[in-house]
Amino acid sequence: MTGHVYALAGGKGGVGKTTSTINLGAALRAAGYDTVVVDADLAMANLGAMVDVLSGPTLHDVLADEAALHEALVWLPSNDPPTRSPPDEGPHLVAVPGSRSLDAFAAADPGDLGGVLRSLAEAADFVLCDTGAGLSHESTVPLGVADGVVVVTTPDPVAIADAKKTIDFAAHAGGTIVGTVLTHAGEETDVSLLADDLGVEMLAVVPDTDAAGDEPLVESAPESYAADAYERLAATLAERGDPGTSEFADSDLVNRPDESNPTESTVVGRLSGMLDRSEDG
Repeated sequence: MTGHVYALAGGKGGVGKTTSTINLGAALRAAGYDTVVVDADLAMANLGAMVDVLSGPTLHDVLADEAALHEALVWLPSNDPPTRSPPDEGPHLVAVPGSRSLDAFAAADPGDLGGVLRSLAEAADFVLCDTGAGLSHESTVPLGVADGVVVVTTPDPVAIADAKKTIDFAAHAGGTIVGTVLTHAGEETDVSLLADDLGVEMLAVVPDTDAAGDEPLVESAPESYAADAYERLAATLAERGDPGTSEFADSDLVNRPDESNPTESTVVGRLSGMLDRSEDG
């Protein structure tokens, strides 16, 4: 059984798509699910910087035939620095960061993104795809490939208008809207009115918090209302379907430590196919 792929989308930048992706991923990991967060904002990638991954192969390199998918995987252990080697114990939270280089953006082929997401879904319970703002070709791919699209917005009228456009755009791209996440909600926010205006289910309401910036909040500020909102969102998505039960560490993307050298863990690429760049040359 393959895992579920969710695209987190929004028409306006700065609404909290990346923050929501990371926190939802950490909440799903805490709930026992192997989860991968993918920076599919090919034009303005920032997920890597948010989790302190500033070097090494990226999704852009994979999409440009310059790296294998396994080389771009970064494990995000709870309370430990990111690592390119898988921890011995799970569940796992794995990131596929993007590049902020304009040259990398120009070289990346968005057409291969669907294959990357499907490959990751064969290894993990959940794959969360952080998409770019606006209605570009790059943002269309994950919307159509994902099992569901979660639209992220703030109460700002411009953001709400752009969220409504994103909902319509996702439908035309073949995506299935499962609901919205409202971030930066304040005491005066009329959630019911906004939900009616958007016309889709409000999955979570994330209030403003002073702990913002130290991500993921579900680990750095677990008692905050924002962390609670992301934990409830994780539970909601997990209850919507039967996620896969595969162990990420036992998947084709990861090779368990060799018995002759139990201290080393080696990430290996798939045996064949378009994603195995290292063997395709």
